[in-house]
Amino acid sequence: MISLQYQKTTALEKPIVEVLDEQLVRERVLRSTILPLDDLTGGLRSSQVALLDSDSGYLSSVLHMLCIQAVSQFDEEVVWIDGGNAIDPYAISSLCKRLGLDKREVLSCVNVSRAFTAYQLVTLIDEKLEEEVRRSNPSAIIVSSVADMFLDKDMKWMESHQLLRRCLEGISRITKENETVTVLTNLSHRQLRPSPKLSMLLYEHADRIVQMRARRDGLLFRLPKEDREVVFLPVAWNQMTLDEFKGEANGKDGCDLQIGT
Repeated sequence: MISLQYQKTTALEKPIVEVLDEQLVRERVLRSTILPLDDLTGGLRSSQVALLDSDSGYLSSVLHMLCIQAVSQFDEEVVWIDGGNAIDPYAISSLCKRLGLDKREVLSCVNVSRAFTAYQLVTLIDEKLEEEVRRSNPSAIIVSSVADMFLDKDMKWMESHQLLRRCLEGISRITKENETVTVLTNLSHRQLRPSPKLSMLLYEHADRIVQMRARRDGLLFRLPKEDREVVFLPVAWNQMTLDEFKGEANGKDGCDLQIGT
């Protein structure tokens, strides 16, 4: 596990603490800062595995923003297992600049391990992930392109299915035992999508599913289990949408635009 240790950022949001069945439970709610997505989902919650099922390259921006927010909201580290060469330190640096965060502090809290084969990914999850989570006590776990390695033509389908199931079961157990916010993605850097049976396996092991589909009028965010959706038109990160400019719904912290007649 490749890990760099430096000073952490100042917490912007502290975890909610509840007592359930005489056990101390830390509930975190991770938001992406993408208002339509956050309004739709209510945020991603701790002790749950969220699958971002996407056919859009915008997924990369969402994933990097979630990573940054996990560090800045909770003042804790992130463990990122990169199965598809998805993490981009330059993208994190650029987004940190937009948010007014110290990029070095944020990057120092992101512990990255890359897998280049399905067997390396299985080893990272089976033998290294739990140890790293206990060591760094992260607020979030990200596993990008989790099914990508299992699309190798040299692997038999049954072996791919069994190994992926093993990985997903391990991720789910570690998520619940350590109360992390866990995010999986299925978009391959080769622009390949998992077979229907592998996709079904991903859906079975996800507590929350967010579908992201590119459309002519924007990007569709959909929660298939809840049958709710919203269309969002992405803009450059250095621009603000009208919703962001207005602030809250009641006008607090926003700008009241007077339109003349």
